[in-house]
Amino acid sequence: MNLFSLFRKRNYIYFYHIVKPYTSSVIKRKSEYDNYDSLTSICDYFQIEQYKKIAVVASGPSATKLNLDDETLYFCCNDSINIVNSKPHIYIVHDKFYLVKYLKSFKGTEKWKGTIFWIFNNNSQTNYISFKKVYNYITNRSRLKREFLITNFNFCKSSESLNAELFSTLQKEFDFTYKSINSGFNTLLIASILAFKANKPLEVYGFDMGEGGDQYYNKSAFIGKSIKGEGNKKIVSEFLSNLYLKEMKINNESNFMTFKSKQLD
Repeated sequence: MNLFSLFRKRNYIYFYHIVKPYTSSVIKRKSEYDNYDSLTSICDYFQIEQYKKIAVVASGPSATKLNLDDETLYFCCNDSINIVNSKPHIYIVHDKFYLVKYLKSFKGTEKWKGTIFWIFNNNSQTNYISFKKVYNYITNRSRLKREFLITNFNFCKSSESLNAELFSTLQKEFDFTYKSINSGFNTLLIASILAFKANKPLEVYGFDMGEGGDQYYNKSAFIGKSIKGEGNKKIVSEFLSNLYLKEMKINNESNFMTFKSKQLD
């Protein structure tokens, strides 16, 4: 048996989650979420009002355009947390590989503000497994900062209220029905909604949908259909087109549907 095969990405998701002990940053005490049942309460917890703008940072090559500062609140996912971990940031976790890594190994820095898991019940076995892993963790353990599970799976009323408000805001304000695509899209949606709610300028980096080559911000990589598939590009295009119509200051420096609102000219 080749022991190294146990740590290949596919096997890692299952093997690592079972045998790896929790990092010392995890305590055996669940957090209560009864007071966090609206997006306004989420904005208040993350202290969004004190920042000048919100920035989405995905892992695509255009993320290298980012100039970090302390007056921006960064929303990151997957490996892009390594770009922003020296500045105030919120981690959006959805990808099943990074979910497993997060649950057992994540050690938040001083600048980490908290984490959001948005897992939608769309009758997908993948999403159900992800939900169960987060549920088993979040109902027994916690870290120093709050970790919000937003879902329409059976968890708690506050979580369901947050999920319903995300959905209704997307439909009412952006004329868009949520679709589960990938971590970057979840990050973009959540950050866009909170920027709209808090009336903050929005910047986007590294959300390239495969434009700019098969690579991430720091290395070459195989870019799969969840990122560069034509169906997913169409869905993302629909949301971005509607986002650009809003009376918001928006600067999308990504290679996919680059945009700068007139207020910033």
